[in-house]
Amino acid sequence: MLMSGSNDARRAPLIRQTCGLTARLLFAMRFALLVVCVPVTVAVAQTPSPPDLARHFQGLNGTFVLLNATTGEYLRFNPKRAAERFAPCSRFKIPHTAILLESGVAPDPTFTLKYDPALKESNNWARDFDLRGAFKASAVWYYQELARRLGMPAERQFVERFQYGNADTSGDLDAAGGPFWLDGSLRISANEQVEFLRRFYEGRLGLSERAIKLTKEIMIGEETPSWRLAAKTGACQPSGEETSNWYVGYVEKRAAVYYFAVQMGPLCSTYADWQHPLAIQIDVTRVAGSVPATCLYGSYQPSR
Repeated sequence: MLMSGSNDARRAPLIRQTCGLTARLLFAMRFALLVVCVPVTVAVAQTPSPPDLARHFQGLNGTFVLLNATTGEYLRFNPKRAAERFAPCSRFKIPHTAILLESGVAPDPTFTLKYDPALKESNNWARDFDLRGAFKASAVWYYQELARRLGMPAERQFVERFQYGNADTSGDLDAAGGPFWLDGSLRISANEQVEFLRRFYEGRLGLSERAIKLTKEIMIGEETPSWRLAAKTGACQPSGEETSNWYVGYVEKRAAVYYFAVQMGPLCSTYADWQHPLAIQIDVTRVAGSVPATCLYGSYQPSR
């Protein structure tokens, strides 16, 4: 789900994840990447000439990166934008979840924080959360509180060790623009998102097997006996910038792993427009066979 939202983590009206990338990746002899706001179906074949993706993104300022881990082959739409860095927004919750588990600040996925009504969060966030639930709901207040308990020196050390984008955490945790993953100090490109996911998945970040295993479990969005989707959405608007919308993750099918990242700028003109359930659908066929495309529509509560 690509989401649009304010960069004020605590007070601004939050329009988060309602218009945006409503996306699920389906893999049944192929996988489908679903992105909200424009309808499109793209067949990606293993042929000498790459598919023309541009026509499916007319009117959108976005990029798409797909890596087949088995072959090492990349598929990219808008390579220039794929190399451009943007605020990661709640997409940072993937490494952040691993950090909190590795450090012990969150002992396990059931670690719960009581909600403080003084935070005055929206209905979707105004409740107690454990780590698993906070990841699914993109509850910024939960991650922000655990980040305070961990401390900025440790946060900075992990981000630098991970080589996560520009590794700039100078925005701190409690600035008016939100914590460093929302305010625009920390930045990462779609190419770097895919590369980070691969290092994470393959255990090359210096994390314990336990932290990696638990983070992977928390990331699971959908699975069948044939395939598993693990992903995270993210959206925010650093001061003076356009909204940054993300959908990032991977799909496992048998021994194959496909890493993907979608990044887009503003998707809708008004809040009312954000309720309109359109979708981008990218079908990757001839990777593992061919099955009729599936396009999902849904309504999603605001998140960030």
